[in-house]
Amino acid sequence: MIHKLHQLKKCFIETFLNRHSFAFWGLLTLFLNFIFLHTQSFDSDLGCWRKWIADLQVSFSNFSGDYPPFYVLWLRIVAYFYQATHLSLDLTYELKQFCLFPVILAHLSLVHFVWLRVQNQKWDDSFKTIAMLLVVANPAIYLDGPIWGQVDILPVTICIWALWFAIKPRTFALGMALFMLGLLTKFQMIMFLPIFGAIALRYYRIMWKGILSAAVVFGLVFLPFILTGSFVQEFKQAYLSSVGQYPYAAMNAGNLWMAICGNYSPESRPLFENALPFLNPGLLGKILFVVISIAVMVTTLIKRRSFVEIMNLSALNALAFFMILPCMHERYCLAAAAVCIAGAVCQKKPNFNAAIIFSAIAYINISMILSIHGEKLWLWISIAGVIALIHFFAKAIFPLKYQKLLDFIKRIPMPGIMVYIVLILVYVVDICHTFSQMAESAYQLKEGEIFIYDLKLLSHSQGYGSLAIGKSIDQNPIYINGQVYVAGIGTHAPSRQIYELPENATRFTSGCGVDDESGYGHLECIVRLDDQEVWRSGPLDARKLAVVDIEINGQKKISLETDELGSKSYDHADWVNPVVHTK
Repeated sequence: MIHKLHQLKKCFIETFLNRHSFAFWGLLTLFLNFIFLHTQSFDSDLGCWRKWIADLQVSFSNFSGDYPPFYVLWLRIVAYFYQATHLSLDLTYELKQFCLFPVILAHLSLVHFVWLRVQNQKWDDSFKTIAMLLVVANPAIYLDGPIWGQVDILPVTICIWALWFAIKPRTFALGMALFMLGLLTKFQMIMFLPIFGAIALRYYRIMWKGILSAAVVFGLVFLPFILTGSFVQEFKQAYLSSVGQYPYAAMNAGNLWMAICGNYSPESRPLFENALPFLNPGLLGKILFVVISIAVMVTTLIKRRSFVEIMNLSALNALAFFMILPCMHERYCLAAAAVCIAGAVCQKKPNFNAAIIFSAIAYINISMILSIHGEKLWLWISIAGVIALIHFFAKAIFPLKYQKLLDFIKRIPMPGIMVYIVLILVYVVDICHTFSQMAESAYQLKEGEIFIYDLKLLSHSQGYGSLAIGKSIDQNPIYINGQVYVAGIGTHAPSRQIYELPENATRFTSGCGVDDESGYGHLECIVRLDDQEVWRSGPLDARKLAVVDIEINGQKKISLETDELGSKSYDHADWVNPVVHTK
């Protein structure tokens, strides 16, 4: 019995607590991704997602974005889900969660790639740990992906796998197919074209297999657009229209042209006064990059290179793509960091200098314009607390029976696939929680009821911003004490909204409080009927909800007011489920 317990314990430790197992690193990757999903993205980026999903709910031909088709196919699936469930597109966390599922999956896949390579190395354990941390805890990956909401790691990961397969004759066709998939996910993956071109020329006798497999992938990905008659439209939007879309030497990118010309300098502007017109970042940058790319391609071609050398050359070309070409964004340096890490773990001797430097470059570039936010973490903090409580309670009160239960759990095989199962479970729990919240807080109007904001607004004033219906003052979903509300009014103290009451009005009911997005608000809510005060909430701080239920006896107007109680800073006020009842 004791021997079996030791075996079970060893099985559990090797699966989840052993840093040599993929389960350990995969779960850590999932944990960090879901932590950073709670950060605040740019409203303009979220607006693009909302518009694209709304477009795709109609048809592929209705899509008007400038994204390549492979990611658009995923957004179409997301659109189907929103269409079927009627989930609100205004919920920021859920929107990021769905749109970034391929990004999280790609990060997991990259971690898996690195883990597989590290397992074959005869390195010291400390070096293996450093290698895994470079991909699992790399801040540049999180800044670009779950924090900001960009998808750059997805096509880069696809291209890393493509390089791994393309360099071997037996899997050359698969590698070329994956490279095409990377191009159809993000056009910037053309940075790897010199490498794949050299590999294809090396295997010139089977080059046709690579061309054929790439053509098949191209056709399959574009097939929905072909069937809906929007192939030309999507191709132009994704590739042709993006050329020249941002005619600047650098756009928040710390590259050569940022140093010479500054940020947002026109790429056609000569480098210095009285310089010849062709001496501008646009032309010089393209010439320099072509020269470097040719050198990389020739170096790859003239001698049979190892995978490590191929990856190092790929990282070099990716870094040149960012540092030399004009019109670069801050995010495009991430590709060089990811490829460099993938190459570093394939070396016989551990050397992570380049990988750390490339990662630092990417991190510094991306971090320049980001900030952090998130409410949904309360759910997972609560779950963790409940689990800890149950664990220590059972251990203290029922030690023998609880130990038997733990022993039984340890006997259950826990393969690496558990990481992917946990990913799905996290999504299920998050979405079920969101639906339960919305079901709990959603107000279904009954006969004779009307939301107050559907009445005639006679006058309005507030201390900051504009009156928001169904959203907070900062245009986010309304949250009070962690609860989301679909129907409501977002305003800012001091405020007053006066509505005209219907003649048959009998009651007014509502909740009110400080929106969670503020955190530091301090205010008081007041209701007046025909200028006579009939209800006052008392002082309200963050995470307090006051309930209004007053009689209406022939009054003609109702006033909803908020008092800032001194300073009006952070006084984001909400009136939730505000309903006027009639006879």
